[in-house]
Amino acid sequence: MTRALSTYAVAAVMGLVLVAACSRTGAPGQYVRVRGIRMYYEVHGNGPPLLLLHGGAGNGMQFQKQLPAFSSRHRCIVPDCCAQGRTTDRPGPLTYDGMAEDMITLLDHLHVDRADVMGWSDGGNIGLDLAMNHPERVDHLVTFGANFQPDGLNPQDIKWNMSATADSFGPGMREGWTRLNPQPDHYAEAMNKIITMWRTLPRWSPNDLHRIRAKCLICAGDHDLVRRDHTEQLAQAIPGAQLWIVPDASHSAMIERWEIVNPKVLEFLDK
Repeated sequence: MTRALSTYAVAAVMGLVLVAACSRTGAPGQYVRVRGIRMYYEVHGNGPPLLLLHGGAGNGMQFQKQLPAFSSRHRCIVPDCCAQGRTTDRPGPLTYDGMAEDMITLLDHLHVDRADVMGWSDGGNIGLDLAMNHPERVDHLVTFGANFQPDGLNPQDIKWNMSATADSFGPGMREGWTRLNPQPDHYAEAMNKIITMWRTLPRWSPNDLHRIRAKCLICAGDHDLVRRDHTEQLAQAIPGAQLWIVPDASHSAMIERWEIVNPKVLEFLDK
């Protein structure tokens, strides 16, 4: 399509522009069979386990700005989610709950009983699902640009979602995804599953969020694609949650403002 990408699509593409740089680092990638998919993950560093969950249509390389600092103090577990990055797809729709269950299976494989979780965008939504449905597994939860209802986005991004197809991401996204994924012919189906998920999920109520018992830091950029009032409502619904609006930042705050994001997150995790 010739029209401009929404800020949602731009954020999704950002992780793929790091493909060439990451491929030169010799990242310690591994694969494991998880609930019918072949999941790619990396483990960096030592210390308390920290599960890092990337944004929708992206991959674990979106945390390249965080890993040097985080891995010096934490055992960072960095998976690629179902149908994204270097992980295969399964039949049926893509859901946040399904991907959260994938993460529980991965943690079980790694013999991790409890972990801290940091998620960007869709990764934050997966983290919220984990904290609601597996409270015994999550100590701290940090989200950037998460939403709890599909209408929590700015109007222009909701409008883009309602008419978007796989082609709406542009050729660069297709090239980066097919270069990484072991199912390169599956691109259109995978992207359309993601877009359908964005249109319809998540659908959590404040009462659902009130069940969360993890210590939570809810973050968003000051010009995020998630509306400010929606982020505030998310933080207010979670008992004891802290709210941080990152100054001079978009939905990609953790990449754009890593120099203030990293120490803020590490300080929170150390509490």
